[in-house]
Amino acid sequence: MAIIDFVGVPIPIDLPEFRNDATLLKKIKQLESLIEIQYDMYDAQDALIALRNCLNNEKQQKLAGLLNCCYPWTISESILSYIVILYAKEFRQSEGRTSLKSQANEIFKNDIDKHVYTMDLRDKFYAHHEVEANRHQLFYYPNVPARGRVRLVRPGQTTRTPMSMYADLEKIEFCVSKVKEHLETRIDGLCTSVENNLTDEQLKILIDIPKEELMNNHWQESSVNKKPPFSKRKTYRDRDGHR
Repeated sequence: MAIIDFVGVPIPIDLPEFRNDATLLKKIKQLESLIEIQYDMYDAQDALIALRNCLNNEKQQKLAGLLNCCYPWTISESILSYIVILYAKEFRQSEGRTSLKSQANEIFKNDIDKHVYTMDLRDKFYAHHEVEANRHQLFYYPNVPARGRVRLVRPGQTTRTPMSMYADLEKIEFCVSKVKEHLETRIDGLCTSVENNLTDEQLKILIDIPKEELMNNHWQESSVNKKPPFSKRKTYRDRDGHR
């Protein structure tokens, strides 16, 4: 079940007065995307707090026992991978929502290296594998099962690197914090722009249409309008074809 957090009423963007205003529609969709990213950063920040608590060895042992994990660090590794992937997807191009990729230099300025570090964790360890961590080397038994023969030892020599113990969490925490700051500024600016540039017709619709009608006809999460969570997201484009 989805967790829903809303106040107010939905903007009826399907009505002609809104649907035909490409500039307004673009701002609304940008705002929705940026607020979605903002919630992702809230989740990442909470997960970082949980990860810090998990790095205590005694707590790791207790959690591993409680969740029946093979290794105490399984939980902290799972949390870190979630944080890194959640953070990195905001800087990847997507058909579904706005990307922050083009704004990275503006967001981080002289600290861009911290952002690159966090993205490299995603690109070179979690999404692909270009680092030495978790390498396997094949071993064998000589003269087994008989003299003059060998048998490969499939487990061999495998190193498991608890990345949560090696990663620079301060850099990741810094990146999440900077993105949150950037989002606050952009969201505030866009909200002000939308509020101050509504036409008289748009204002009349927003003020005069009853709340019940707006909720029934334009709330995307209502039982009538709700789409399956894995259905492809509809995109809104301006007249030039750009999001």
